[in-house]
Amino acid sequence: MTTPRLVPLSPTTWAWTHDSTAWGYSNCGLVASDGEALLMDTQFTLEGTRELLAAIAGAVPDATITTVVNSHQNGDHTWGNELVGDAEIITSEASAAHRCHEMTPDMLSALSRGEPATAVAAYAVEHFGGFDFGGITLTGPTRTFTGSLELTVGRTAVRLLDLGAGHSAGDVALHVPEDGVVFTGDALFRGGHMIVWSGSLSSCVTACDTLLATGATTFVPGHGELTDRAGLTHFRDELSRIFETATAYAREGRELDEAARLVKAAHAGDLAHPERLFTAVAGAYQEAGVPDVPSTTFELVEGMARLAAAA
Repeated sequence: MTTPRLVPLSPTTWAWTHDSTAWGYSNCGLVASDGEALLMDTQFTLEGTRELLAAIAGAVPDATITTVVNSHQNGDHTWGNELVGDAEIITSEASAAHRCHEMTPDMLSALSRGEPATAVAAYAVEHFGGFDFGGITLTGPTRTFTGSLELTVGRTAVRLLDLGAGHSAGDVALHVPEDGVVFTGDALFRGGHMIVWSGSLSSCVTACDTLLATGATTFVPGHGELTDRAGLTHFRDELSRIFETATAYAREGRELDEAARLVKAAHAGDLAHPERLFTAVAGAYQEAGVPDVPSTTFELVEGMARLAAAA
């Protein structure tokens, strides 16, 4: 279990953070001004989202959540949407298009609570078996955009940034210019290795450059502790090094699993979930034109499970 908390960043912005790098515990963002509130992402479960909403009600009791922004369509950022279903739910066109490719709550529940007869099932049981996905009604976006979108929350201006493919097939960040704050979604991880679902590791690097170009000084990652420009730059540079290493292995003709083991040995460091490096290497291999690279959610989880077992 984690102990989440709502951290004030400025008079109008807060971050919902967890003291865990485990799968499924995602950060959220809140902007509130003059009785209006915007929520960046919801939680993996209804229980987790209710806890979030209760904290928001305590912090800004006079504010109504009129807008929800989904950074992407993974369940740990969207499966609580139904509890704020009266709000406008916004994401990018690319993010919305990816929703149909996600595993449903029922599917993940069955996988994570069944017999761990395969490596994938065992991995799911280990990392997701403690969550209760019961009663969730998938609630998707009601508005999409491309490029960027300017909004106001009360008297506070915010800007949504369409980051394109990176962590997922379509990522969105939220910039609050007057506060120098960016809620990055899963374009940024802290304390744990990044997952690359999109098949493009170089796009993850580009997304970091876009985030830095905002000029913001505080970055709220999708998972892990808040950071500053130096932290984001370090994250970007390490992704670049992983991309260069994995691309070199692809050009040498090494098998993907072998390359993933070598990258893990060189780049795991002290971050949680080094098996996620399989997805980064797969993204680099796909960009290098290697045929038949795993690309579906199931295939990538299978690769992560193999890499974890190889430790």
